[in-house]
Amino acid sequence: MASGNPDRQNRINSSLIGEVEGGLEMVGQSVLRKVALLALGSVLLAGCGGRTATVALPDDRFSGGSSMPVQNVATGTVTGRVIDARTGLGISDVRVETQGLQAGQPIRTDGSGRFTITGVPAQRVRLVVDKPGYTFLQGGGDVLVDVLPGGTVAAADIRLTAQIDALPNAFIVAMGNLNRPRSLAIDPAYAEDNRGAQSLYVLSLDNYLLFGNITTPVQVWAIKKLNLGGGIENTFGRALWTNELMNPTGLAVDRGGNLFAADAGRDTVRSFTSVGASNPKGAFENLSKPTDVEVLRNGMVAVAVGGEGKIQLLDATRQPARDAAGRTLAPIAAGGGVKGLTSDANNDLYFIDDTAAAGGVVRKVNLQGQVLMQFGFRGGRGAGYFERPTDLAVDPRNGDLYVVDSGNNRVQRFNRDGAFLSEFGGMGAGSGQFNQPSGIAVDRDGFVYVADTNNNRIQKFAPSKSPFANF
Repeated sequence: MASGNPDRQNRINSSLIGEVEGGLEMVGQSVLRKVALLALGSVLLAGCGGRTATVALPDDRFSGGSSMPVQNVATGTVTGRVIDARTGLGISDVRVETQGLQAGQPIRTDGSGRFTITGVPAQRVRLVVDKPGYTFLQGGGDVLVDVLPGGTVAAADIRLTAQIDALPNAFIVAMGNLNRPRSLAIDPAYAEDNRGAQSLYVLSLDNYLLFGNITTPVQVWAIKKLNLGGGIENTFGRALWTNELMNPTGLAVDRGGNLFAADAGRDTVRSFTSVGASNPKGAFENLSKPTDVEVLRNGMVAVAVGGEGKIQLLDATRQPARDAAGRTLAPIAAGGGVKGLTSDANNDLYFIDDTAAAGGVVRKVNLQGQVLMQFGFRGGRGAGYFERPTDLAVDPRNGDLYVVDSGNNRVQRFNRDGAFLSEFGGMGAGSGQFNQPSGIAVDRDGFVYVADTNNNRIQKFAPSKSPFANF
C-alpha cells in the first residue's frame, strides 16, 4: 500500500528518470567518441598511402560482448627468399604465412625460392615457412619482419636444410662417367691459399689419347680432376709403354696441386704437375710394390711400400727425410698388408695392415714409428671388424677416421681415439649402396667421397656432423 504525497512522489520519479537518461546519454557519447577516434586514426594511417585490411576490435572494449565495429588499418608488402642452407639455391613450393594473420590463401615460393606477400598489416609480423622434408636453421622456423605502411620490406633469407642432410653421412649425389675408379685424393684442407677451390682427383681407366684429341678404344689408367660437384675438368696420365701407369693403387696431392700416384706395377711413385704434365723432378724410384702415398703438412712424402711391409718417408729431393735435428728418419714397420695411408694435422700417420693380428688392423703412428693407437679385427661384420679393408681418410674438422670396408660394402666411422661411431653403405647399386668400394677422401667441410669401384662411380655423402650447427 502506497503512502505519502502523490505529487511529491511524481517529482522524485521525474528527477530519477532525468538522471538515468542523462547517464545513458553520457555512456553513448563515450562509446561514440571512442569509435570516432578509432575511425579517425584509420583515416590518418590510410592517408599514408597504405592499402587497407579488415581487422576486428577486441570484444572487451564494449559491454556485454555486443557487436563490434570493423576498422581499416594500413598495410604493406613483404618479399623474401627461402634457400637451401647447404647449396645456397632457392627452394620452390615452400608455404609462407604471416603467423596469426589469415589473409587469404598461403603464399608459395616460385622456382627460385622467392615470395611476395601483399596486404600485410603495418606492424611487426612473424613469417612461418613449411615444406615437407625440410627443417629450419634459424628462429625455430620463423622470421620477424617490421612492415611499413604502404612500403615493401625485404625479409632476410630464410635458410632450410633437407632433413636427409642433417643425418650423419647421408647420401647426396652419385658422380658417374667413370670406369673402375679406385684411389681418391683431394686438395689439402690446410692449403689456405687455395681456399674455396678444392678439387677431387681419381684414378680410373680411360681411353688412350693417341694424339691431339683423338682417343682409341684401348683402355689405360689415368688421373681425372673433378670439381666437388662431380664435373670432370681434366684428364691426364694417359700413356702407353714407358710412361704408362701399370697398376696405380694410391693417389695424393700437395698444397701446390702436384699429384703423386703410387704405381705398384712399376715399383715407383709417379709425379705430375698441377696441370697434369709429368713432373720434371721425376719419380720416386725403386719402391717395392708401393700401395699408397700421402703428402704431409711438413712437405714430407710418405709411401706405403707393400713389398717390404714398411712406410718410407722421403723429402722433396726423393731422399730419405730427416727430423728437425737433421737425423734421418728410419722406415716405419707397417706389416705385409700395408695400404690406405693418410695423415692428420699433427703429421701422424694412419694405415691399414690387412695381415695384422687381432686388434691391430688400423694403426696410428708418429714419424718415429711409435704406435699411438690401434684397433680392428679381420673377418666378420661387427663394429670394428673388416673384410678386405682398402683405404682410410681423416675428417679435418673433428679428427673422425673413415675406413673403407670393401668386402662388407660399407664405410665405418671412428673417433680420433678409435671408438666406433657409425657406418653407412650396403651391397647394391642404389643411392648410398656400394659394390666393392676402394678409395675415400674428405674435403675441408667434412663431405665424404667414396670410389664405388664396381658401380663405376664416386658417391658423395654429407658430413658426420651438421655443418650448419653454428648458423
